[in-house]
Amino acid sequence: MNKLLPVSFLFFTLFSGHSLRAQLTDVPVIYDTLYSNVLKEKRPLEIVLPDSYKPGDTARYDVLYTTDGEYTTRIVSSFAQFLAIQFLPANIVVSIPNTTTNGQRHRERDMLPTNAEGVTESGGAANFLAFIRDELMPYINKKYRSSGVNTLYGSSYAGVFTMFAFLKEPHLFQSFLLADPAFHWDNEYMIRLAGETLPTLHFTNTTLLITGREGAPLQYMGVAAIDSVLKAKAPAGLRWKVNVYSDETHNSMIFRTVYDGLKYTYYGFSHDPLEFYPRNGIFVKGQPIKIMCNSDLMRDIRYTTDGSMPTRNSQTVQDGFITLTTPSELTVKAFCNRDEYSKTGTGHFPEGTPLPAVAKPGKAQPGGFSYAYYEGSWDSLPDFKKLKPVKAGLTDSLFDIHKMPKQDHFACLMQGYLEVKEDGYYLFGMDCGGGARLYLGKQQLFDYNGVHEAGHFQSFTVPLLKGFYPFRLEYFQKQGGPDLQLVYVVPGKENPDNIPFQYQYHTGGR
Repeated sequence: MNKLLPVSFLFFTLFSGHSLRAQLTDVPVIYDTLYSNVLKEKRPLEIVLPDSYKPGDTARYDVLYTTDGEYTTRIVSSFAQFLAIQFLPANIVVSIPNTTTNGQRHRERDMLPTNAEGVTESGGAANFLAFIRDELMPYINKKYRSSGVNTLYGSSYAGVFTMFAFLKEPHLFQSFLLADPAFHWDNEYMIRLAGETLPTLHFTNTTLLITGREGAPLQYMGVAAIDSVLKAKAPAGLRWKVNVYSDETHNSMIFRTVYDGLKYTYYGFSHDPLEFYPRNGIFVKGQPIKIMCNSDLMRDIRYTTDGSMPTRNSQTVQDGFITLTTPSELTVKAFCNRDEYSKTGTGHFPEGTPLPAVAKPGKAQPGGFSYAYYEGSWDSLPDFKKLKPVKAGLTDSLFDIHKMPKQDHFACLMQGYLEVKEDGYYLFGMDCGGGARLYLGKQQLFDYNGVHEAGHFQSFTVPLLKGFYPFRLEYFQKQGGPDLQLVYVVPGKENPDNIPFQYQYHTGGR
């Protein structure tokens, strides 16, 4: 049956200077402005939409807000687009450049929360935060398909502002990224504010990442001090990290913080579905079932066996495996730091007994199951007893479902006996385009009745005894060409295989 059912079954410095320049140059920036009644000035905006953002679509996107837009728009957008290939969903980037009047840049006015001696314009961070909260965010949410889930990035003085926003408006953003923040500002005002405010805050789905430079900068920038405050006073529910780097400069920390910060923000995210095998099965008392869980990027996977939803305190999937020792209503959850991207799956493993084997039928011969090929158009599996086959044969080494007389509007019935060489759990995996059902004896393993698209892999573990089992696979294809995949895993093995020809028996009839 190898040719009938092929499958590939898985259980289980990034830019050079030249390429970076090309990437930064090619970022499609939308230039916009918004007049702020709070700040009494027109604010420039630089917006970068994901490649997947198309007119007429309904998909919504998280928004990444970045300060110092005149420097960071292309840097942040390039990293966000690159990381979205694998580590995070596509984001809308909203970049806020600083404003200038008569040659005077107003960065200190907007980024710093207090007015300190020698910096006359400082102290306007509260107004700048109000502008973001009351004017910019509503504007972005109305004009673009935003999800309402937001990240704020800031470096140096803008890192001070980002921490200020975290403490004053902790639920305005779900993630905060601070690159080498200047917490020494105004006699370490932000460190004192954090110590006073943190115990009063409550979080459920918020991340905070702060970065600093190894050695003396870690001390005089105040990053070591804020780390101590967080260790002592960070409230439950806040997921936070302080990353310390060597061989970096104050400016190069932008790159490290955006890259590592976005990965931390979406830690546990994957574009792939949560998969575990087997997904369902029959549990025999005293015979544990081993389940393999796909955990490539899903690093925090937990499960329960009583049907309840897992929490972060539930049992952890260890080394990619779950071992069921009792009948179970299995629920598996892959946690993401942004919980809306966490994924769940369920499995049903009731208690039962091994399926009874039969003696080898007297006329049974190995080398392939019998098959019968029919032509017609159906929306569900037909009654094969009422059909007359157009062609019949064996699923031997010459058989190929892609070489049937027609590739659409046909059905195929494959039946015979499967030989089982040893007792134990046998895992079967199946996917199809069109419709299909698989039976072993009287036990139905899979039901794909109706018209389906391929890509919905199912798996089932069944306890079998040494001997022979009646095998029946019903399949029809309406349109799109045949797509049928079947594999199994024998006891003591982890890798799937097609059913060997020598274990497929036929009796010469259909």
